[in-house]
Amino acid sequence: MDLGDARFFCVDVETTGLNVKEDEIVAFACIPIRGGKIIVHEAYYTLVKSRNYRIDSMKYHGISEGDLEKMPTFEEVAGEILERTEGVLIGHSVEFDHEFLRNHFEKIGIRLKRETVDIVRIEEWLGEKTGRRAFDLTLDGLMKKYGLRSYYRHNAFADAFFTAQIFQFELPELSQLGVTRLNQLIRLSRGSLKIWRYLLPG
Repeated sequence: MDLGDARFFCVDVETTGLNVKEDEIVAFACIPIRGGKIIVHEAYYTLVKSRNYRIDSMKYHGISEGDLEKMPTFEEVAGEILERTEGVLIGHSVEFDHEFLRNHFEKIGIRLKRETVDIVRIEEWLGEKTGRRAFDLTLDGLMKKYGLRSYYRHNAFADAFFTAQIFQFELPELSQLGVTRLNQLIRLSRGSLKIWRYLLPG
């Protein structure tokens, strides 16, 4: 399949912590990309009610326990999330988001199976091929590289949108280097990237 025909979905989650088995998703965002274009009117964002909220996580995402009080549980939005991610998941350190989603679905008896592509691994590959390595591969660092203004961070929707914009910049570079098929992109993204490596700045 050509990259232009693929269904990509930039995803981001906010969680109560970094432990995939114990912590919970408190926000989910998904922004589709088709034909290299961000389909803004099909974007999706929801807060998710937490059973065991951790107040110390608020310093990262700013979501309070009160914000979640009347929000749906993950089980209540699971069907919507499944429907809205029928394609390839794109993300910054995307295995973090994918593992949380997969674990949450597993807990309600659903197997989530999605291909993933990490914009960090793309940047590493582009750097290897061009000799122009990016020294700061955090999301903030990549935003700076591509001239994106960091006006609102650690919000699932904003971070998913920034990721989508970065992926848009990467696509033509990939094409120029001969990566024009989906299987090529997935293969190059399966490098030995440690998923926690660039999750947080500093």
